[in-house]
Amino acid sequence: MLPFFNMEGKKLIKSKSGFRMVAVDETRTSPLFINEPLWTPDKEATNCRRCSVKFGFTTRKHHCRRCGFIYCNKCSERMLDLPRMCFIDPVRICLNCEEETKQENRFFQHDLKVLMNGALFILNNNKSSDLLLHCKLSLDHRTLVFEGSQLNPILLDEITYLCVETDQKSGKSNLEITYTEEGQVEKISFCTTKDIQERQAGNEWMKAMKQLGAS
Repeated sequence: MLPFFNMEGKKLIKSKSGFRMVAVDETRTSPLFINEPLWTPDKEATNCRRCSVKFGFTTRKHHCRRCGFIYCNKCSERMLDLPRMCFIDPVRICLNCEEETKQENRFFQHDLKVLMNGALFILNNNKSSDLLLHCKLSLDHRTLVFEGSQLNPILLDEITYLCVETDQKSGKSNLEITYTEEGQVEKISFCTTKDIQERQAGNEWMKAMKQLGAS
């Protein structure tokens, strides 16, 4: 079982592409996940989509699990993890989708763990310049949760702007988020702490958050 799956509220299903671990309640599906693509019907493909070799008795057709298009074995022989579609085992990926899939896997295997573990930050406001809070991504990947403060969770879908700035001299990073809450535009800003280890963890978290914003 791959480590990025939170088993709470999940069920194992079998699709034509393989076994997948999905949410029992579809409304709680992670916004980071995407659905399986529709497969190109076999009868509509006479040639490999990438190298154009003609299919026949010695050249079989294979569907890429990432895009659903049909390729020859040479152009789709890689077996890779595909966590964004919730597969629990490696599946067939075409060469066209290989690099994108690897980038997604790096996010799921590293950045997502960093975001869910969270880090300690200083809230930037005029009233409490030294207010510490622990920010992390929720288990269902839907909200940013703030521990140690009375701030409401922020839905990722409600974030309209995200900016990370790092001072190369001091190593201090600052994150600014603009989001909507009950129809109102809100802003929040926080920075990494002075403690070296906490600052490193905070910088890593903000870096992962930036990757999330770009996905």
